[in-house]
Amino acid sequence: MTRRGRALRPGPSAVLTHVIVGGKRLTGRIAVEVEAWLNALGLGQYGPAFVANAIDADTLPQLTDGDLRELGVEALGHRKKLMAAIARLSADTPIAALPMAERRQVAVLFADLCGFSRLAAQADAEEVHGLLNRFFAVADEAIARFGGTIDKHIGDAVMALFGAPMASADDPERAVRAASAIREAVATLPAVGAHVPEVHVGVACGEVVASGTGSLRHREYTVTGETVNLAARLVEQAAPGEILVSEAVQRRIAALAECESAGPLMVKGLPMPVAAWRLARLHATRDPQSRRPLVGRRAELAQFSALLDVCCRAGRGGTLYLRGDAGIGKTRLAEEFAALAAARGVAVHRGLVLDFGAGKGQDAVRALVRSLLSLPLEAPAGDCAAAAS
Repeated sequence: MTRRGRALRPGPSAVLTHVIVGGKRLTGRIAVEVEAWLNALGLGQYGPAFVANAIDADTLPQLTDGDLRELGVEALGHRKKLMAAIARLSADTPIAALPMAERRQVAVLFADLCGFSRLAAQADAEEVHGLLNRFFAVADEAIARFGGTIDKHIGDAVMALFGAPMASADDPERAVRAASAIREAVATLPAVGAHVPEVHVGVACGEVVASGTGSLRHREYTVTGETVNLAARLVEQAAPGEILVSEAVQRRIAALAECESAGPLMVKGLPMPVAAWRLARLHATRDPQSRRPLVGRRAELAQFSALLDVCCRAGRGGTLYLRGDAGIGKTRLAEEFAALAAARGVAVHRGLVLDFGAGKGQDAVRALVRSLLSLPLEAPAGDCAAAAS
């Protein structure tokens, strides 16, 4: 920043710089971070020059040896040190690659090994390390299979996001299915001595702030907010082998899951008790009895009926492509179509084709074959082979 052509010597609270994130200008006190970075290198004397010339986190990786000379870095050793540090920064994820801070609706999953601290104090370190790696392997695979993003590993726990950075209409359902898959996979892990691996899981959904968080040395995409805290507290309250979900999640999965009330729980950090639900059973498809009455859509239903008439008279199938923006009721309309077909004696087979499923055994052909064989989507490969033979 300048005034009448003269560079100002800014203090930490006086300087605002701009970083371009996702094509948009983001204002922040990045200059303070640049000065802190220089101080950490033992070159804090150059901080005022960097700030006065608007050198921020976005322009640091573009600096050359000649630019450093113009900034007043005359000592060759200092320039070499700065160039090496800038190269290390460039090797990390650039700030410009991280999405801008935004409010999002997400489902947050925490899965934690039970009794791990006690096991670590009693068992051989290599055996404990092996168990931890096996747990992360099966948990990460389940999260990825259902379209989640692994946010971080914390000790013996994994935190995952469903809805950030990519959102889907059924993020809570995906999170709960991933939780169930983690529980089943951990049950197959070998015991360490007398210790049989068990996991407990917490799932909550709601609004969070998603952004790149950190400093110049390390920034990562993550989410913050009450939903994250609630999921973390739910996993603490869950007994071994239990999956606890928040009330918001229970409402979203009521048509495909059976949940038992875990009662109001006093959750650390929240002023009032929160309702929690224990996942008892998860169905492959939604319960048809849970459908609400369809309002309107008469023209679409008439098209459905006409297509059914043609198929039944001709004895030949047809294809209907239903497309529309998220949240307008495509799934509900498809359920109504399936109900009309079933009422006319037509066999109905469903395949949950997930956009992230190709190559993981959940593409369109495999999903329909599983439905024809009356196999749930999550059926293991052995069951599929037995049914096909």
